Amino acid sequence: MEVPNDLEQAEARDELVRRLRAMDQSEQAIEEAEREGRLTTFAIEVALGGDRRHSLSAVSRQSGLSRDFLRRLLQANGRPIAAPRQRAYTDDDVELARRIKLLIDAGIPREGVLETARVTGQALSQIAESVRRTTVSPLLQPDDTDMTLALRYVQTADALSPEVAAVLDLIFRAQLRDGIRSDLVAEAERDTGKQSGTHEIAVAFADLVGYTKLGESVPTERLGEIATRLAELTTAALHRPTQIVKTIGDAVMLVSPEVDPMLETIQALVAAAEAEGEGFPALRVGVAFGAATPRAGDWFGSTVNLASRATDVGKGGRIYATPAVVERADGSYQWRRSRKRNLKGVDGRVRLYALLPPDAAGSDSPSESAE
Repeated sequence: MEVPNDLEQAEARDELVRRLRAMDQSEQAIEEAEREGRLTTFAIEVALGGDRRHSLSAVSRQSGLSRDFLRRLLQANGRPIAAPRQRAYTDDDVELARRIKLLIDAGIPREGVLETARVTGQALSQIAESVRRTTVSPLLQPDDTDMTLALRYVQTADALSPEVAAVLDLIFRAQLRDGIRSDLVAEAERDTGKQSGTHEIAVAFADLVGYTKLGESVPTERLGEIATRLAELTTAALHRPTQIVKTIGDAVMLVSPEVDPMLETIQALVAAAEAEGEGFPALRVGVAFGAATPRAGDWFGSTVNLASRATDVGKGGRIYATPAVVERADGSYQWRRSRKRNLKGVDGRVRLYALLPPDAAGSDSPSESAE
């Protein structure tokens, strides 16, 4: 293993200092960071949006947001709350707060802003971790020291940060367009200018059978690979306007305003899971149709609960649907009626229907099943 010599260390240090000066950092700030042994982290922080130079009060004063609302906003976004007078926030934080103030002044409700902050905070933390793994981790080299590694991080941030930001912006706008295009707004809702709190929608859950038990016999890394593969298979199986709401470790939740695209999606997903071979757990799926309420990027209500419970009773490779789904499905789908059963958290006994595989259509008429 080749160990960096003193000259390489000095060159890396000088280059970091040069970049810090080019990013308008004062000699005093640079000297203080070096004296405290944090020159490397200081350089990385500046490259990723600036050093921490503002207190909560200062951000509040410069943005026009009250301290109380700013505190709630940061908490919703998953950010730590600094102690009084602690300089824990960057120029980027000030700019974000100013833009949030513009949204509020334009008429966006404060609670809506907080809800969006919670959703984006959760999603972007996962995105940031994914970006870190795919773009930063490969930069590690066996002979690195903190100085040479920090320089490589800074160089990468300079080169890739604008591109990553542009990619995320394009993806966001595409998702927003698709969501608006598929949004169903009733005539009465258009008249009032407000959307109803509930929508008629198909909801499905697909989970991996025996995933928890599998964790006893395979490495944790393999479990993560299986969960990631489930997300990939789901994305590939989507028939619009079906959308992924969330992945939950060994399960995925989907919604669609139309039943047939949902059924096409989950049939393709089950088939894709089977094609993965013996090392990949089978999928079981439950789907329901009815009223549900969207909130913070998720869906809530009895229809969601019913779809989840229908999933729980299934076996690997099976798709169970409620009568409301069967009634709205195209006549080409073939179903096998099952007995009525009690589902946890659902009032009364519920009859479910098993969706037969596409190759069984026409050869197996709908009939009562003892399942």
